[in-house]
Formats: sequence, structure tokens, C-alpha cells
Amino acid sequence: MRIVLDPHVHTNSSPDSTITLNQLREGMLAAGMNAIAVTDHDTMEGYRRLMSNTAFRDFIIIPGVEVSTSLGDLIVLGLENPPINRDPEVVIEQTRRQGGITVAPHPFNGARSSLGEKCGMLKIDVIETVNGKCKSDCNRQAKEFAAFLGLPGIGGSDAHERRQIGAVVNILECERDVKSVLEALKKEVKIVVRQRSGSPM
Repeated sequence: MRIVLDPHVHTNSSPDSTITLNQLREGMLAAGMNAIAVTDHDTMEGYRRLMSNTAFRDFIIIPGVEVSTSLGDLIVLGLENPPINRDPEVVIEQTRRQGGITVAPHPFNGARSSLGEKCGMLKIDVIETVNGKCKSDCNRQAKEFAAFLGLPGIGGSDAHERRQIGAVVNILECERDVKSVLEALKKEVKIVVRQRSGSPM
């Protein structure tokens, strides 16, 4: 099945995002998406609100969270109760043990809390090589570093406003369930940039 996924979106459960659930659904429909990962900062509240809202029952909802670690931000995907810890090694180890995957978001954006080359010393599963709010040189660095490490790359809008939803999506061919989507993300995916949601890329 063809999955159109934005794996990096924030709701208004994150203090820096204004996206309501109604706006999220509208944005997904407008972008032709059938899957999403809500990755609010250090909380699963947005994901839980989504799961209890019948308006999202036809979408694939991937559990997600963007964890603020001592070395930089780290996204955890696939776990209902993810480890939220300042120690990135603890987050990665517990995530892997529970069957989730870890993503290094916007790794070379110096304006945000990013892992940068520290990705190389951590056992991260995936690197976000296209972030909708990063400039082209940041994304290029991320893509080159992922290739150097031999890690797969994915894209994410990093949406914090309604207009940014679906700015970057991933096209996957897999079964319509969370486990299959996670496995597909660890392989080569097709990244589509639909609009520039932040700084020029």
C-alpha cells in the first residue's frame, strides 16, 4: 500500500506550536497524507488526543515524541510509552529494546538543539536528511553525514503552524500498520518536498 507520511509534526501540546487537531486533520487532507507521527516536545499528550479523536480513525497514527536530551533533540517513533530522559543513550537503548526507532531531527541546525556529528557516536536508526524548516546547507550536511554513517534518511516538515503540515513527506510502500511503517522508514524512502515551510532550502 502507498503510505504518504509526515513523521515530524507538532500540535499545540508543544508550547511552541499552534496546530490544533482540527487544523492537523485539514492539513493532512490538503497534503494528501494518510499517515502522521505527532512528535511533540517531551510529551505524548498530542498523540493521545489524536488517538481519542474519531476524526483521525482513517489515518495511520505513529506514536512519537521529540525528546530533549543533554546532547540534542532525538525523536522516538513507535512507542506508546517512550523513554523521555535527558540521557540519549538511555533513550536509544530503551527505545530499541521496546521495538521503536530513533531519529536525529535537524541534526546540523545550529540554531536549535541538534545532535550534529554526535549522531556518529550514538546508535541512532535514522537521520532526518530533509527538515522543512532547515536551510539547504543544513539538509545537505545531514544527507552527507547519513551517507557517511550508512544510515537511512527521511524527511519531515517539523510543522509548528497549520501551513507547514505536509511540507515534506515520505512515500512508502508497505502494509497499513505502525510496525510496517517503522520497518519501511529504516530502508530507503522517497522524500518529497512540497513547499518551503521555513527558511529557503
